[in-house]
Amino acid sequence: MIGCGWGLVYGVLNSLSNIMLLPSAPFISIRPQIALPMAVGILLNPPAGFVVGFIGNMIGDGISGFGIWKFWNWHLANGLMGFIPGLIRYFGIVKIGTVREFGILQMSVVLASGIAVAFAVLLDVCFLHHMTFPSSFPSWILPAFLTDAVNGFVLVPVILLAFRKILLTLEIRTICLVTILLLLAVFSTAVSITLSILDDLVSQEAVIENFYIAGIVSVFLLVVGFLASVVFVRRFTDPVIRMSRASQEVESGHYDLSLLDPVSSRNDELGRLSRVLQKMAKTVQERERSLRQQVQDLQIKIDRKRKDEEVREIVETDYFRELKKKAKAFRSS
Repeated sequence: MIGCGWGLVYGVLNSLSNIMLLPSAPFISIRPQIALPMAVGILLNPPAGFVVGFIGNMIGDGISGFGIWKFWNWHLANGLMGFIPGLIRYFGIVKIGTVREFGILQMSVVLASGIAVAFAVLLDVCFLHHMTFPSSFPSWILPAFLTDAVNGFVLVPVILLAFRKILLTLEIRTICLVTILLLLAVFSTAVSITLSILDDLVSQEAVIENFYIAGIVSVFLLVVGFLASVVFVRRFTDPVIRMSRASQEVESGHYDLSLLDPVSSRNDELGRLSRVLQKMAKTVQERERSLRQQVQDLQIKIDRKRKDEEVREIVETDYFRELKKKAKAFRSS
C-alpha cells in the first residue's frame, strides 16, 4: 500500500514533467522525480521501489494522454530503476556512514539507469518496434539515460539525508563536498564549451547532437571523477578515523593500538601524531600495570596486618587465656 501511494505521487509528478520534453526527444522529459522510486527501493525494499516506478510511470503516461499500456517496456524500466538501487540493502547497507557505502549508493543509481534503459530498448526491439536506429539513439536512449542518471545521482542522496539514512560522518561530509565541487566543475565546463562553439554549429541537428555529446561526456567524467574522489577521500579520512577508533580503545581500557600501524608508517604529520598516540598508550598501559601491582602488594600487606590484629585480639581475650591454662594443665597431668 505504501508503494502504491508513492507510485501515485510519482505518476502525478511524471504527468507534470511531461510538458518539459528534451530537445529532439518526443517522449523523454526532464524528470527529477525519478529519484523517488530509487529512494523508496533503498528506504523500504526493492519490490516497493519497483512498484513505485512501474505504477507511477503507467499513471503518468495515462494522465499525459500517451496511453496506460502503450509504452509498457518503459513501465518495467522505471520499475527496475526503483528495484536495483534497493538491492544495496542485501549488502548490509541500511544506513550510509562511510565513503565506501556512499560510493556503492551512487554507482547503484547510475547502474540502475543504464540497465533500465537498455532493458526498455531491448524490449522495444524485440516486441514493440517504436524505435528506429540510429535515429532513436539521440532521441530516446541518450536522453533517458542522461536525465535519469544525473537526477538520481544528485537527488537520491538528498532524499536519504532528509530521512536520516545518511549519517553525517567525517567521510560523508568530505565526499559530499567533493561531489558538489565535482558536479559544479563538470557541468560548468560542459556548458562553457557548448556555448563557445554554438555559433559554429550550422543547423539545429548539429546543436542537438552537440548537446547530447556534451551530456554523455559530462556523465562519463562525473562517474570517473566520483570514483577517483572515493579513493581520495578514503585515503584522506582513513588515518583520522583510525585515530578516532584508537582513542575509543584507550578510553575503554585497551591499549593495543596496532590498528594505527599503517598510519604510523607515514612520514607526514598524521604519521607523527599516530606514533605519539601509540607511545602514549604504551606508557599509560605500563603505568596502569605498575599501579595495579602496587595496589595488589598493598592489599596483601593490609590483609596480613588485619590478620595479625585479629589474632592479637583473640589471644588477648579472657576466654583464650582460660583455654591456654587448661591446655597447659592437661599437658602436665
